[in-house]
Amino acid sequence: MGERIVVAMSGGVDSSVAAALLAKEGHTLVGVTLKLQECQDVHASKSCCGVDGILRAREVAGKLGMPYYVLDCVSDFQELVMRPAWDAYAQGSTPSPCLSCNERVKFGILLSWAEKLGIRKIATGHYARLRREGETVALYRGEDRRKDQSYFLAGLTQEQLDRTYFPVGDLEKPRVRELAAELALPTAETPESQDACLVEPGQSFSESLRLRFGGATVAGDFVDDDGTVVGHHGGMHLYTIGQRKGLPAGGLGRRWVQAISADTGTVRITADPGNLESLAFHAKDVNWIDGPLPDGPRPCEVQIRYRHTSLPATITPDGKGGLHVALSAPVKAVTTGQAAVFYEGERTLGRGWIAL
Repeated sequence: MGERIVVAMSGGVDSSVAAALLAKEGHTLVGVTLKLQECQDVHASKSCCGVDGILRAREVAGKLGMPYYVLDCVSDFQELVMRPAWDAYAQGSTPSPCLSCNERVKFGILLSWAEKLGIRKIATGHYARLRREGETVALYRGEDRRKDQSYFLAGLTQEQLDRTYFPVGDLEKPRVRELAAELALPTAETPESQDACLVEPGQSFSESLRLRFGGATVAGDFVDDDGTVVGHHGGMHLYTIGQRKGLPAGGLGRRWVQAISADTGTVRITADPGNLESLAFHAKDVNWIDGPLPDGPRPCEVQIRYRHTSLPATITPDGKGGLHVALSAPVKAVTTGQAAVFYEGERTLGRGWIAL
C-alpha cells in the first residue's frame, strides 16, 4: 500500500518526474511549491518562485491528480538564507546559500508543513541516493555524477533524511528528460533552474544582497605580494578568494585574490598561483550524518566546492564540534564561509563550514 508523501514542486523537470514516479508506484501525493521571492510580476523566469514555474508545477500536479499548494516562504528565505549570506560577505567570507536554504528552508520548513498535514514523508527532485544501513540512513552521490547534488544535502540530519525520498537519484539526467517526454509532462523541455532564486539579472549576488539589506560598502586597497598598494576597490564584498575578474591591471600578468581583511577592507592579490594553495584548513559547525564525529584521525575525501573534485584527506576532531582537515595534496582557493563536504567513496559523511 502506498504512502502519503508531500512532493516539493519547482516547476522543473526533475521534481515533475520525481512526482510522476511516486504516483506510478501508487503513493498518495500532495504537491507544493515553496515561494522564496516576491516575483509575482516575473513571468519568463527560471526561478522556482517565478509565475511560470508555479503554473508549470500546478499543471503537472493536475495531470497527476494530486492537490497542489504554494507555500509562502519569502520572509523565511530572507531571514534564514539571504541575510546570513550578506552578513558573511560583510565579514570578508563567501557564503554557501544553497546549502543553507536546503537545511533551513527547503527541508526544515517543508517537513514541518507536511507534519501539520499528518504526512511524515517528503520527496524532492535532487540527484542523490539514500540507503538504510542498519539504524542509519546513508546519503550517497547521485547516479549521474554530472548532476550529483549530495554536496548541497550534506547538512541534513538523520531525521530529515529518514523522512525524505529522492526518486530521480538513481537516474541519469537524459533518462529523466526521456521519462518526462514519455509521460507527456509539460516540464519535459524546461531549462535548468539551479541557483535562479539567488541571482539578480545584471548584478553580482553579493551586490544584490548589499542593496537589499542596505549594507555598508567597505572600500579599501589592493595590495600586492610586496605589500605595495596597487589600486583601490569599492567594496570587499565584491571579491572572493581565487577571483581574477575586476582586479587592477599591471605588468605582472594574471593576478588572483589571495586574502581579504574584514578589519581594513584590504584585498591582497598575488601573481603567484602557488600562494593560493593550502595543505590544511579548519572546518567548524560540522554536521556528521551518521552519528557523532570520529574520536580520532580518519581518512576520507573532501570536496571544497560544488564543482571541485574531491581529494584524499585526513580529518581530526578538534574537541569543539569542528575538524582539522589535512589534505594529501595542495588545493587552490580554500575559501572561508564555503562548505567542505566529506565523503567515503560515494557515501556522504557530513559537512563543515570552512574557517581558515
